[in-house]
Amino acid sequence: MHHDSALSRRTLLAATAAVATGALAACSDTRRSGGSTTPDVTLHPEITVQPPEAPTTVPSGVNGAYVPPPTGEWDTTTAGAAGFSEAGLAEVVQLVADSNSTTFTILHQGLLVAEQYWAGATADTTRDVASVQKSFTSTLIGLARDRGLLSLDDPVSNYLEPGWTNARPAEEGAITVRHLLTMTSGLDERTLQASRTPGAAWEYNTVAYQKLRHVLEVAADTDINSLTGEWLFDAIGIDNPSAWAPRPIGAPDAVGSALWGLNLRAREMARFGLFAMRNGNWGGTQITDPGWFAEAWTPIPQARDYGYLWWLLGKGHLGRGGGVDDLVAALGAQDQKIYVIPSLDLVVTRQGTAGRDDSQAVSDFDARLLLALKNARA
Repeated sequence: MHHDSALSRRTLLAATAAVATGALAACSDTRRSGGSTTPDVTLHPEITVQPPEAPTTVPSGVNGAYVPPPTGEWDTTTAGAAGFSEAGLAEVVQLVADSNSTTFTILHQGLLVAEQYWAGATADTTRDVASVQKSFTSTLIGLARDRGLLSLDDPVSNYLEPGWTNARPAEEGAITVRHLLTMTSGLDERTLQASRTPGAAWEYNTVAYQKLRHVLEVAADTDINSLTGEWLFDAIGIDNPSAWAPRPIGAPDAVGSALWGLNLRAREMARFGLFAMRNGNWGGTQITDPGWFAEAWTPIPQARDYGYLWWLLGKGHLGRGGGVDDLVAALGAQDQKIYVIPSLDLVVTRQGTAGRDDSQAVSDFDARLLLALKNARA
C-alpha cells in the first residue's frame, strides 16, 4: 500500500543530536520473541521534502511556551531551522514508514516539525494505545492525590472490595496504591495470586496495574472518562469524552474484571507528551503539582529505568555511552510510543503495529528510531 506522495510539509527537528550511537543497543528484558514482519506500507521510490508555506516564528519572549490551540492548525517549524538535513529527515520517515507505522509526530517547543499518516490513518484516527495508557493513569493518580482523594501509601483495599485479587486477605491488604503504580505488587499477572512480598521486586504486570482505574473511580466517585476529562483532557485541549473503553477482545482477568483500553489520536498523544515535558503546566496554568513529574520520573529502588508507570529510558541501556539521560517514555504493545526529552524540548509519538519484534513496552524500535534521529543531524 502506498502512502501519500511525499513527506508532509512538516519536517523534523534536530534535537536528538546528543543521542550517542553506543547508547542505542536494542531490546529490553521485557521483549517477547517475534520475528521480522513485512511492512504493510511502502514508500514511493523517492521522498522529497516540501518547504513549509510559512515557517512559524515563535513570538519574542515565548521561548518554548507555545501550546497548540484546542482546534485548528498547530504552528510548525522547519527541519533546516532545527539543524536537520532534508535527506536525513527523509531517512527517518522511511524508517518509521517501513516499520508498520500508521502515525508519526514530532514536536519541538510545542511546534509540529513532523506529522505523517499511512495505511489509511488520518489526524482523526483513534486507536487503543495499549500500555501508553499507564502514563496517563500515573498522572491521574497524581491529580487525585492533589485533590486529597488518596495517598500513594493507602492500601488498595481501602477502595476496592475484598476479592479484587486471588491473594489471601492479609496478602491482598498489604498491597498499596504505590505498589500498583510502580509494578511492585508481588501479584502473579495470570492468576492474581501473591507470588512475592509487595515492594520486594519490580515485575511488569498490566493486569494488576488495571486495578488503578477502579481505585480512581471509587476515590473520585465518578467514572474514568468523566474524571479524565474534568481533571486533564479539558485542560490540555483533548476532546475525547469516550477515550476509555472496555477492550472488545480478550478475556477478563483472573477475578473476572474486564481490561480497558485508552483510544487516542496521534495529536492527543503529542499534547500529553508536551504537557508532561512542561511539568504539568499548560499555557501558564499549573495542572499538576509542579513537582509531580520529577517524582514520577525518579527511578524506583527496584528498577533503575522505571518510575511511576513511566519508562525512564535514559536511565537504562539507551542512556549509556553519552545518551540523553532524561529520555522518558510512555510505551505500549505493538510499538505505541510517546517519547519525551525535556532537555531537548522534544516530544515524539508513533502508532501502528509492531515495527519488528513484538513487545509489551520497550522494543528494538526505540533504539532504531533514536539512532535514525541522531544520524539525521545536518
